[in-house]
Amino acid sequence: MVGKPCHWGLEHRRQLDGGWAAQWAVDTATFAFSNITTVLTGSGLTEVNGIVFNAGASVFTINATEGLTLIISGVGITNNSAIMQNFVAATFSPGPAFGTIAFTNSATAGSLTMFSNHGATLVSSPHGGRTQFFDTSTAGTGTFINGSGTALGSAGGHTDFFDRSTAGSGTFTNVGGVNFSLPAYTSFHDSSTAGNGTFINNAGRLGVLTVFLGNSDGGTARIEIFGTGKLDISSHNPPGVTTGSIEGSGLVYLGANNLTVGSNNLNTTFSGVIQDGGSLGKIGTGTLTLSNASGYTGGTTITKGTLLVANIFNSGTGTGAVQVNKGTLGGTGIITGAVTVGTGTTSGAILLAGNSATSPGTLTVNNTLTFNSLSTYKCVLNRTTVIASQAVGLGVTINSNVPFTFVDTGTGTLTTGTVFTVINNTSANPIFGTFSNLADGSVFTSNGNNFQASYTGGTGNDLTLTVVP
Repeated sequence: MVGKPCHWGLEHRRQLDGGWAAQWAVDTATFAFSNITTVLTGSGLTEVNGIVFNAGASVFTINATEGLTLIISGVGITNNSAIMQNFVAATFSPGPAFGTIAFTNSATAGSLTMFSNHGATLVSSPHGGRTQFFDTSTAGTGTFINGSGTALGSAGGHTDFFDRSTAGSGTFTNVGGVNFSLPAYTSFHDSSTAGNGTFINNAGRLGVLTVFLGNSDGGTARIEIFGTGKLDISSHNPPGVTTGSIEGSGLVYLGANNLTVGSNNLNTTFSGVIQDGGSLGKIGTGTLTLSNASGYTGGTTITKGTLLVANIFNSGTGTGAVQVNKGTLGGTGIITGAVTVGTGTTSGAILLAGNSATSPGTLTVNNTLTFNSLSTYKCVLNRTTVIASQAVGLGVTINSNVPFTFVDTGTGTLTTGTVFTVINNTSANPIFGTFSNLADGSVFTSNGNNFQASYTGGTGNDLTLTVVP
């Protein structure tokens, strides 16, 4: 329509068991150029099959004000205007009422769409504005902002997924609050999925969060958690949640569940804290760097990709054991639990003390370090800095058929007599076993230097490499 607001279909629908009845509205709301760009939905429930923004349409703001619900139950939103169109679930007046935008059936939130879910403004008000997805609806590539409450105990805005709905490739930001307002959040219920979405949880006085419940799935989502921001899977059904990646400086609550990350193959750094009795799993081809100490107790498993431990105190992997099935465990941090590299039946598990094949360092395990058959210890020497990888273990076992891989990088001449301690065994017992290609006393040559191995070097029970003539 030109010059006046569009007409809304007024077919109502009823709620069933907290979800929306699976019926379809027939009307489509179409927007073109208009001098009136702020639209309020009708009283009670307003339902449309779809919303279309024509090419050349104005920038509109469509408001579901307090106590009102806009239901989009068919095709969803089609934006041909090439500009961002705005939807608001509002709590304008100082009262308990809130606005709702709901997508049902297979409706999509489309592209170039922004949804602002306002936080409550009244002290102790339990509800903020909300956008919700039901059935197999999708957030498309929309942008969703969940605002914080603005008064003591007031609720934040939220976005919720139910049934088999999906976050698609949307971007969701939970804004931190002040004055002890309740958190803004994004939640997943039933068998919904985070899809390939991006979830940003910014710090607030009481934090904001992304929460997974029921049998929901993390998909390949990118979850960014800052300050008091949270990722919470503690109330999810066992065994837990798999998602794309985690990063930032916030908090992860596991409960008794497993959080598996890496399905989007990104390289990310998490400097926050992972806690509770659950476990952490690493999959995918990317690198996850844990640069802070954590307290989770259920252990860590690496199945693919790289996990770098880079904390400077306590344990970057909590208190549980670390198992490398495939992929690489590395870094320059500290691990409290026992570390086992390899399964004994398949190859591909690697320990690399340092951050990469050109950046060696010391990885400290304040527990036993075991190399199972077919695993690999990759030792890096940087001639420029004259530093070699050093794995520290409180008792070291090298089972049969474990190769030692030597990576010689940088430039420089090594002086005869230079000693590199590549395994520092802090136990009083000797190292049990030897690497399959590095016998005690053997000599190998690399880049013009000869290196002699000793399993009784250092303090008498360390593996050292000495530069010899």
